[in-house]
Amino acid sequence: MAKRKRSGRRPQARHGKKSQPSRHDKRKRLQRRNPNRRRTRAAKVPVRGLIADLAAKMATLLDARNGFRLPIVLAGALLAGTRRTASRWFEAAGVADDWDRFYALLISVGKNASSLMIPLLSLLVQKFDPGPEGRWTMALDDSPTERYGRHVEAANVHHNPTPGPADGRWLYGHNWVCLAMLMRHPLWGVLALPMLSKLYVRRADIAKLNERHDWEFFTKHELALQLIRKVVSCLRALGSKAGFTVVVDGAYAVRPVLFALVREGIRVVSRLRRNAQLFDLPPEPTGKRGRPPTYGKNRISLAKRAGRKQGWETVTYRCRGVDVTRRCKTFLATSKLTSGVIRVVLVEYERGNWAAYFSTDRAMSAQAILETVADRWAIEEHFHDVKEIWGAGQQQVRNVWSNIGCWHLNTWLYTMVELANWDAPAEQLVDRRGRSWDNPDRRPSHADRRRKIVREMLENHFLAELPDGPDAAKYRARIADLLRLAA
Repeated sequence: MAKRKRSGRRPQARHGKKSQPSRHDKRKRLQRRNPNRRRTRAAKVPVRGLIADLAAKMATLLDARNGFRLPIVLAGALLAGTRRTASRWFEAAGVADDWDRFYALLISVGKNASSLMIPLLSLLVQKFDPGPEGRWTMALDDSPTERYGRHVEAANVHHNPTPGPADGRWLYGHNWVCLAMLMRHPLWGVLALPMLSKLYVRRADIAKLNERHDWEFFTKHELALQLIRKVVSCLRALGSKAGFTVVVDGAYAVRPVLFALVREGIRVVSRLRRNAQLFDLPPEPTGKRGRPPTYGKNRISLAKRAGRKQGWETVTYRCRGVDVTRRCKTFLATSKLTSGVIRVVLVEYERGNWAAYFSTDRAMSAQAILETVADRWAIEEHFHDVKEIWGAGQQQVRNVWSNIGCWHLNTWLYTMVELANWDAPAEQLVDRRGRSWDNPDRRPSHADRRRKIVREMLENHFLAELPDGPDAAKYRARIADLLRLAA
């Protein structure tokens, strides 16, 4: 029997009907005042150090009646285990009867995400500002989070970029366009520190979303421009005089994005399609009247250039923490993507297996272009960690602004943990005394860095008030073992 050909069309979302209506009616609960309602003033185990300072600064940018709850939620998100729903956050933080105000806080965080990232950017400027001669490097890409349920606002079917053995080409959920700063750590290599994200909503879902919210449709390319312009303007407002380099996936290497960024003085590095329309350089101006040509008269075929044996040279560059040596070929060309000259680099991974990359800065070297392209992989590692370690997409909230707030809290916690452990030696980040089979020289993972923060929070909470006595050392050792198991 012949196999059925798989359709290339986007499938439709399917949900079963609810067996019974919800038993919880918020309107009835609000009509019944509770005189014994307990208010949560602080987390059971509060955050400490740099994360506490950043959380306090973010809280001042929210309404004072609700902003003080932000450090409490961050403490709960750090301590929550297993499935990281919003209710798990609140349970780990010790939220009492005012739990509904914490759900309202998530909505407020989603609506004010552009302002709440400013303390993070300010810290980056203080710690890593490259100066007038340097450049900030930013990575931009989109990634989906899987959800379930017809009542999740703005959720629909999106392409699944990493389908596993049991997954399909599509998934139902949200799609996030994320911008992250790429920072090079002296020991761990390039790390992506997410700053701001935008939720992509399909045009077909705008009408339904507008029943409750005033929402405007934007393509992913338009959202990318909004993110870049917002972060660039904030960095310049904070006093940074450095330039900007944006490295994007090939899906964002389109004229609406590239042409706008080049006009604003932002350098872009990305992958180039094999059938890209390229031309040679135009002739030198002759001084005659009329507008000089923008493009050359001869088309450039990347396949033919890669097939020629002449022009290849060997380049050694840094790729994911390792020095690699590959053959490459570089040349200048004109492209309608930017309406100007670009630097093209052909790199050969194996015989016959090559890829093309480009930079809108003609003075950029082939080595710098290849290293920048390799650094972009850090944002893919961030997407993996923020879903697997922080549980992004598991918060089980329906309101669109709550979903945006939860996504940003997860990504900002990722950034805070990396910054809090930036200067810590490897010996403090991971304790492998109980795992003799593990490689002692292995690079500490993001999960190791998070566990270090959690252990410090728990030790400060449980061991700080332990009285001195004849058995104090024994008790401290026992409690330390329990905390090591808990974290």
